[in-house]
Amino acid sequence: MASLEVTVAGEQLLLHPHRALYWPRMRWLVASDLHLGKAAHLRKGGLPLPESHDERTIQRLHDLVNSFRPERIVVLGDLFHSSMNAGWERVSQWTTTLPCPLHLVPGNHDVLADRRYAEAGIRVCDERVEEGPFVFTHDGTADLGGYVLGGHLHPGVVLHGRGQQRLRLPCFWFGDRNGLLPAMGAGTGLHIIAPKAGERVLACTDRAVLDVGASLAGQAAQRR
Repeated sequence: MASLEVTVAGEQLLLHPHRALYWPRMRWLVASDLHLGKAAHLRKGGLPLPESHDERTIQRLHDLVNSFRPERIVVLGDLFHSSMNAGWERVSQWTTTLPCPLHLVPGNHDVLADRRYAEAGIRVCDERVEEGPFVFTHDGTADLGGYVLGGHLHPGVVLHGRGQQRLRLPCFWFGDRNGLLPAMGAGTGLHIIAPKAGERVLACTDRAVLDVGASLAGQAAQRR
């Protein structure tokens, strides 16, 4: 499983199929929208979702930490899906054993009490973190100066095959001044995007990150 190297705002970034990116110059591992604890939250409402979603997401990030050995993990919001539930114990067990600090740029779902994050060894940041040329925040569509990297939308694409097959995939999406990361969490759903000319779209399969800009442009041309 290999990362795909891209240049964004003059910086080398490595995009990984596990739906995260690594910034080699700073040695930061950046992910967004893990939504851990979502299954436990929805089970309260009667939906029988399995705990395996959390385990898959945690294992993905664990594998990335072992592969890249970052100096810092930066989560761009929605680390935990809801208020306190049974899923938090597993999350805090994991975060307290990480070999590097985990910094959380809070999102709209990060509503736990400050002491919960502190006890789990999580460093909660302001709503934006600036490290030139990037501004890291949860809402990747915001206009904050610099090149904004965020998440929140859970961007995805639909690719069409010759036999009318439809494949929905999460993706990275880079425009002139903003970039969106895919949701890292398993079972988080997708918001299908409509990229403009010149924007880069890179879809994540289980094994690779693929530049699908040309395919999307071809699909758009066929519809006209």
